[in-house]
Amino acid sequence: MMDAVARRLRTSNLGYQLGLIGFVSLRSTLRMTSYLPRVHPAFIPRLLLLIATSVASSPLRMWERIRYGARIRATKLPPPIFVIGHWRSGTTHLHNLISQDPDLGIVSMYQAMVPNCSLVSEPWLKPMLSAIVPNKRPMDNMVWPVDAPQEEEIPLAKLTPYSFYMRSLFPMESADLFRRYVLLDGSPPKIAREIAAKYRRILQVATLRAGGKRLVLKNPVNTARIRLLLELFPDAKFVHAVRCPYEVFSSTVHLHARILPLTTLQTVPLTPSSPIILSIYEDMMQRFLEDRARIPPGNLVEVRYEDLERDPLGQLRRVYETLGLPGFAQAEPHIRKYVESQRSYEKNKLKLSDENRRLVTEHWGFAFRAFGYRSDADTPEPERV
Repeated sequence: MMDAVARRLRTSNLGYQLGLIGFVSLRSTLRMTSYLPRVHPAFIPRLLLLIATSVASSPLRMWERIRYGARIRATKLPPPIFVIGHWRSGTTHLHNLISQDPDLGIVSMYQAMVPNCSLVSEPWLKPMLSAIVPNKRPMDNMVWPVDAPQEEEIPLAKLTPYSFYMRSLFPMESADLFRRYVLLDGSPPKIAREIAAKYRRILQVATLRAGGKRLVLKNPVNTARIRLLLELFPDAKFVHAVRCPYEVFSSTVHLHARILPLTTLQTVPLTPSSPIILSIYEDMMQRFLEDRARIPPGNLVEVRYEDLERDPLGQLRRVYETLGLPGFAQAEPHIRKYVESQRSYEKNKLKLSDENRRLVTEHWGFAFRAFGYRSDADTPEPERV
């Protein structure tokens, strides 16, 4: 009977919703009240789920502060390795590859789901969530177990209302959220301080859980947060994943269409808004191109998605060598095993309309040039005779 219930829950959307918008800290939930007028009545049950998990997990958060608070605050953070790049540029694949290194730690999906009580609740809550959270991602069918590496913007959105992933609940505010909480344009300094403090705590919990190991982290939002990250970790390493902008756009449209209906508290168009996708990519990548010179020499390496697909081990070796990371020889067998396990994976086959292709060519021309991709606006090379 219990197995049947678990199977039914696993095939429903509840597991995705618990993972992405459940277990928000109660204080953060209370600070979202200004958004309540924007909640569509059809999604009130989803809002009640958010509130219920927030209230129910409050005693666990209090217990974690009592039991682990001092240890978390005392945890030292070795300079992390940040995997950055716009969504759908291969950041997840790259992150999964590097995280096979046994000398590195991660923010796990379980920690991301319950960020303020993951340490005290792991023995019993983790198995419960494992039984109901679908084991594949909704947008691309990549395996998604609760121990897998996860991006730290998800737990950040559960600890503070100043995260870009508030867009999971309010996608129609995406452009404004990105401007205020990622670019920090017009935001008071206290917001940056809170983002930094909550982010640091997430990494301290992950480091404590990993026994003090250096963390390898993946968060596309960090692509536009170089200044803040360097303030926190001047010696951090950065691995920037890039992909042909046409492929990025079509895959991002697919991502929004699959994820946002699972979490939104607002009505969203059946077809994701091209202007929002275009503007956020432009803002993100322009900010990155402005700030990448701030990264010390030898601490940044760029990886093309197409090269990673063709030669994952060769690209990982280059990453380790360029960044001066130790231990590739010891990590290589683990990475190779993971590569072999992915042989049967088939990525989505997506098409880009002529109109969207024209929009990408027009708006993202700077990215084609910056990252060495040919666009439709490029003059074709003359044929040789």
